[in-house]
Amino acid sequence: MGEAAPIIVVGGGWSGLACAVELTRLGHRVELLESARQLGGRARRVAFGPRNVDNGQHILLGAYHQTLHLLNSIGLEFTTVLARLPLDLYLQGQPPDFFRLTVPPLPAPLHLTIGLLTAQGVSLRDRFKALGFGYRLWRGRLALEEDIAVLDLLRQQNQSPALIRYLWEPLCLAALNTPITVASAQVFLQVLHAAFCESQLDSHLLLPKTNLSEVLPDQARYYIETHGGQVSLAQRVDSLVIKNRSVEAVNCAATARLAQHVVLALPPHGLIPLISSTPELHDIMSLLAGFSYEPICTVYVQYPDSISTDYPLQGFIGTTMQWIIDRQITSNPGLMAVVISGPGIHQPWDHDHLAKHIVSELKQAFPHWPAPEETLVICEKRATFSCRVAINAIRPDNATPIRGLWLAGDFTRTGYPATLESAVHSGIRCAQLIRETILTQAYYS
Repeated sequence: MGEAAPIIVVGGGWSGLACAVELTRLGHRVELLESARQLGGRARRVAFGPRNVDNGQHILLGAYHQTLHLLNSIGLEFTTVLARLPLDLYLQGQPPDFFRLTVPPLPAPLHLTIGLLTAQGVSLRDRFKALGFGYRLWRGRLALEEDIAVLDLLRQQNQSPALIRYLWEPLCLAALNTPITVASAQVFLQVLHAAFCESQLDSHLLLPKTNLSEVLPDQARYYIETHGGQVSLAQRVDSLVIKNRSVEAVNCAATARLAQHVVLALPPHGLIPLISSTPELHDIMSLLAGFSYEPICTVYVQYPDSISTDYPLQGFIGTTMQWIIDRQITSNPGLMAVVISGPGIHQPWDHDHLAKHIVSELKQAFPHWPAPEETLVICEKRATFSCRVAINAIRPDNATPIRGLWLAGDFTRTGYPATLESAVHSGIRCAQLIRETILTQAYYS
């Protein structure tokens, strides 16, 4: 009897890699097919002068438990690739306005209590309002039967304009990449609860010490291939072979590749062409067609090695730039990653205009800095799905009506926004469901 067909994973982003690694760990033979010439999806490396950077600056949280589990699965101690920093949130407005929230190393929720009470830049009355909001979050009293916009939730919870401007709006935009006027309050509350209500370690920032390809994709590929699997690049899947409501193979470059199961770890807009000809998948296709997308722009600015910031992560209010990440932590001294999440006036600008504008804002914020040596602008127009009100209602499950066909990606029903953690969570869950299906079939055969 010949060897059983492999489980094919289509897509080498973080959800596809997570699924393939977990399946491999569980003892299954996996073949991963990626259409690009490198792994990583929207978290891939890009050349910038003599160094490599990410196609967008990513920040992880201590609450990213599935991501940390994945790194452990491939034999990586996360402290070798990620720097753990206690949350010290500093946002600069129009001088002298600023906001600072420092979370001390105390058990949850005491860490958040002390952090909010000692926050700088807002009144004592506002701090108590924020504390009340945090207490209701911790006690589970903010559950919403029907989703509403984050801004509406904050107003219902009597959060002041100053708190919204300096605390909640920046956090919402950073976490959901969606403006608070339309962002899902259900998803926002889920993120806040995960970050602040379980363990004080969950609120820590995890900043990559190197580019993200070295954090996961390169090591994941090595793990898969040294455990009997296969990773193939520049392999675009053109169609699926489905018979009797069961997937049998995928067509790649006019060649059919037999599969025991197929996982489509692609973004919604990449999935639609593959499933549009299958009537049983039209309901899922209708859900996917309801997704819209939000951009993220990252402007890398290289200064002399001696230039650094007082905070590894610093926010700005009232400017085009929103966050600066000092990349000296990645052994790139003088390199600043400036992040602009969501829509804004910058969208019609070309890269040269945007770079000059950001450099001028940096000069206003740091007058003593010299002129930069070089810049790189990376704008992802569909960086994330728009995490708007009622988004959870259109997010599909991992399973599909076709036997052996599965979906994995941050857009599936994870409850979280379009983050690396959501992608990894979906991929691991998909692998576990496949494992359960295989064991059940073996039991009844």
